[in-house]
Amino acid sequence: MRRFFGSVGTIVLLCLTNILPAHAQPAVLTVSTSEARGLNSKAINVQVWAGRATAIDFSRVNERITQIFLADPSRFTYATDTATQSGQATTVFLRQIQPLKFPHLTRANVTNLFIKTKTEDGTARLYTFNLLPGENSPKYNGLSIAVGSKQQRYILEVGSFRQATLNDIERGLISAVRRGYTPPSDPVVAKIREFLALARNTSDKSLVEIAQSVNLSLRVLTELGLLGIEDTATPTRTVPKSSLNQPLMHNSIPKTELIRFRE
Repeated sequence: MRRFFGSVGTIVLLCLTNILPAHAQPAVLTVSTSEARGLNSKAINVQVWAGRATAIDFSRVNERITQIFLADPSRFTYATDTATQSGQATTVFLRQIQPLKFPHLTRANVTNLFIKTKTEDGTARLYTFNLLPGENSPKYNGLSIAVGSKQQRYILEVGSFRQATLNDIERGLISAVRRGYTPPSDPVVAKIREFLALARNTSDKSLVEIAQSVNLSLRVLTELGLLGIEDTATPTRTVPKSSLNQPLMHNSIPKTELIRFRE
């Protein structure tokens, strides 16, 4: 397509910033599984305040904790509600400790925490967090991992404060074919249509996971999402779906602009 495929950006949970006053936030913040797994965004920052504990709870998604890995254990420690070996642990409790020195172990101001879980059907999942000391007064007591709403899961971040829906992506595909950026017979068009069908009929996967399942690049979806958004801002002639299977003539478009999708 004409513009260079941009990278996918995303907005981290606003509730983990200082935008809201402490009294306006719940004690336990809700985080979707896709956000906690870092599938659509950077790893979420988890703060742990001195003399207090911060919990990460998987009860709402009914997942069992199988393994925990803390990269730099010199300032934090953790415990679970029951031994991970039992296969029944659902909550991790994090605490600050007085700094320790471990031979040959490097330290970091912000370390990372990995938590592996197993779903009811036996699927393994990996969650990732940035762990850092709490600043100022405590803002929350923990995070509750939950399945995000369908609307939240099926929104793609395509730029700073710009979001594309599945309808935007589909509109972008139709526009790309209409403008001659790619022919309807291009294999990637079939992939995109398969992606849209799966996304509208799947309840437990993020857009990233669905794109990976059909071997479709996020750069393509980002580009289509932007094209679809632009198409709503600039009304154009409606093209019947049946016309997508017919040869297209675009004499007004320079040949240099008739660029096929590339993943």
